[in-house]
Amino acid sequence: MNVFDEPYRWVEAVGQRRDYIEEQLKRSSPAIAQSVAEGILFFTFYRRMPKVFEVYDRIAMGAIGHPADIESARMMLLNAAHVEGFQRSPKDVTLNRLVLFVLAPRLKTAFEEVMAPPLIYRSILAEAGPSPESDTFYLVDYDGNVNQAERQMVAAGTESSRERVLSRLTKSEGFPSLREALPVLMEAFLYGSLGDEELGIDPSGNWADPEKLKSARKKLFEESCPNITLLDREKRILVGVNVQDLKKDAGIS
Repeated sequence: MNVFDEPYRWVEAVGQRRDYIEEQLKRSSPAIAQSVAEGILFFTFYRRMPKVFEVYDRIAMGAIGHPADIESARMMLLNAAHVEGFQRSPKDVTLNRLVLFVLAPRLKTAFEEVMAPPLIYRSILAEAGPSPESDTFYLVDYDGNVNQAERQMVAAGTESSRERVLSRLTKSEGFPSLREALPVLMEAFLYGSLGDEELGIDPSGNWADPEKLKSARKKLFEESCPNITLLDREKRILVGVNVQDLKKDAGIS
């Protein structure tokens, strides 16, 4: 009997598919994107493959999931952006069009095609505007669901991890500089990746044990590679960020 012979069998298969993907994504460390004065700062660490990629002028992606699925989504976006830019003009290539008319529909189709392997993928797509107030952020999930935000976005393996990261990000009215944002994102990343005991956080949520925090930073740098880049507002490209100050905070020269 085909899975499509009875509707409830398809619904059950989709539910099992969702559970499987969510279980796989639990292993992923968070990816953060934050508006800063100089552009959009992407912040994450990786152990095998980088997780932040340039898509087109002003547009970049930070993703978690299976490396092959991330690469498939990246190539899909790259091809669509360059075709759009060639056939029309570079100014017509917008994040809104890429997300809503290219990526999201194809992810939805792939997710609901229960006889094919699923895509293990969750990403932040960001477009740098002429000012921080005009930056655009999307969170795009494996099933094609899309959420839009201003100022910042987080992709994480679980919703609780995502909420922990967001709780530590800057809530001020203005926009920080790159230098000001880096230590904040570092602590938010650690808070979303580890438990309170490992970080020396007391029941009130305060960093009560500086040595545990320093140890967590050092372990992160020793076991993973920083993937910290700036989508430069003026140059309109993705550039690497110097992380020497973060390494010094972790006791690494």
